[in-house]
Amino acid sequence: MSTGYVIPLDPVELASRFPSHYDPSEDEEPEDGEDFCGCDEDISIEDMQAYFTDSEDIESKIEPLLERIPEREADLILMYFVHGKRQADIAAIFGVTQAAISYRLDRGIKRIKFLLSIPQVSKDDLLRDLPALFPPHKDGTNIDVDILVGMWETTCQSEVATRLELTQGRVRHRFFKAVKVLEGAAQGNERFVPYHSVFSAIASKKFNILREVKLPQWADRGGDECA
Repeated sequence: MSTGYVIPLDPVELASRFPSHYDPSEDEEPEDGEDFCGCDEDISIEDMQAYFTDSEDIESKIEPLLERIPEREADLILMYFVHGKRQADIAAIFGVTQAAISYRLDRGIKRIKFLLSIPQVSKDDLLRDLPALFPPHKDGTNIDVDILVGMWETTCQSEVATRLELTQGRVRHRFFKAVKVLEGAAQGNERFVPYHSVFSAIASKKFNILREVKLPQWADRGGDECA
């Protein structure tokens, strides 16, 4: 498991991921009027606790989920649910208030609950299977697959647009068009059902659920960027 997701031996390094006086109001705002949304309430906190504790191989079970959320939140999830640390103890390790830890845990939990609510597919899966529905252009590029992979990684239209040097409007248009293509493919071939489930979940008011933006006040504290 990545050393980024275990408790560092140096508490100073661990604490550096948080500001000394953290104000949640300084955190990012949803862009273009879109809410930062959690997932549906079909997965309770108790369900998630069971998910983290029923397995004899906890780390391998949660590793793919922790790797998809911001590192700082992954640390907190691991410490709280796996190592059984109290929020007050975690706050003492990071040198911040318990309220700051609670706030970040809540954000991390929303992201993890969303990931638990969708089929677990990998980037390799996407790159292997999606070109069958979205053939590459003559120059070898495949904008539709690139957009879908980007949205799987970040759920953030503006981030994908920046990566691909496209307008956000074009990314949005092609993303929704691709979701419709996946819907039709899933009806005829169960191979594409997980992919349609993933992207229809993102399209259904889950934009930005994995989004983490860079902010000046976090520049020396581990950064806030798209996961």
